[in-house]
This record gives sequence, C-alpha cells and structure tokens, in this order.
Amino acid sequence: MDNHYYQMDDKALWAELRHGNIDALEILYRRHYSLLLNYGMKCTPDDDMVRDCIQELFVKLAKSTKLSEAESVRSYLLKSLRNMINDKSTSASFQSECFAFNDNAFTSIIDDDSFDKIFGKSDEDLYRKKALKQALAQLTPQQKHILYLRYIKELSHKEVAEIMNMNVQSSMNLLSRSISKLREIMNSNTITLLSFLQWMHIVLK
Repeated sequence: MDNHYYQMDDKALWAELRHGNIDALEILYRRHYSLLLNYGMKCTPDDDMVRDCIQELFVKLAKSTKLSEAESVRSYLLKSLRNMINDKSTSASFQSECFAFNDNAFTSIIDDDSFDKIFGKSDEDLYRKKALKQALAQLTPQQKHILYLRYIKELSHKEVAEIMNMNVQSSMNLLSRSISKLREIMNSNTITLLSFLQWMHIVLK
C-alpha cells in the first residue's frame, strides 16, 4: 500500500473509496475500529454482535458502487453501525434497550479504566470518583449519550447532531441541559464545579 494514503484525512480517503480504492477503506477501518467497537458496546453488551456488525459494515462499503458523499466519515460510520445493530436485532426489547434510550442504555459513558486514570488513590480521590460515577448514573440515557459523543469521543456538534438524528441547535440545547443537570447533581453531592471542570479538562486532553 502506498504510504501517502496514511497521510490523507478522512474526507480524502472517502473520496478515494468512492472511486473504488479499497486501500483507502482499509485505512479507514484501522483508523476508526476502536471508536466503532467502543460505541457499539454502549448499545449492546453483545461483543460478538458488535464485531460482526463492524465487519459487515465495511464489507458493504467495499462492495458498494454508489457511495454518497460524507461530510464527516466518523459520524457516517457511527450512525451506520448503530442502524446495523438495530436491524440485526429481532427482539423488540433489545431495540428498546439500545435506541429508545431507556434506563438500560448507556449505563456508563466512561470506562472504569478511564476513571482510574483520572483519579488517584487517596480517600478524597476515591470519594470524588464514587460521587462522579453516581452523578453520571442519574442522567438520562439520552444525556449520557450526548455527553459520551461530545466529551468522551470529542465529536463536533454537527457530528453529534447527525448521529442522534437532531438538528445542530437541538443537540446543543440537549448538551447544555445535560451539563447543567450533571453540575446540579454534583453540587448536591458536595462535588464542586471546579472538580467537574477539571475532570472534563482531563478527559478532553
């Protein structure tokens, strides 16, 4: 494979793919596999299903002769994976769990390993860690979803809106309400706003 492909951004690679260059698809697969896997596991705990859907998604892309333009390849792939998992599910309860944002969806927007990296081992850090996890657990699944996309995965407002099937202003309003709710919960748990902002800064680095 020509090394210059690795220097291309997603849009350039997508343009190459639309012209039948499968090497471009391989690079996109390697570049976004971890993101897709992590996101898929937020929709269902079925690891095998998520991996199968990712493979099937890229096989379909490889075979497609009518790929449309994609302003954001990341959001295109994430939304496609989400739809594919939904289509593969034959259980109404599973679909509700993943896509109606009920109490079983997005139970944790940040993994335990990430929490361990953010907080130390002191009693105060352990308390803050526990309080933050409890605060996040009180958010609605939709609020967790948008915080995950925007702050954990650092997607743009436009990308978040596309994935969540909203217009940009609606998604920004939801994000603002979600942050306000989290701040309110954390204050009620004696976690200061400064601690919240410090956590967000660490996550975003």
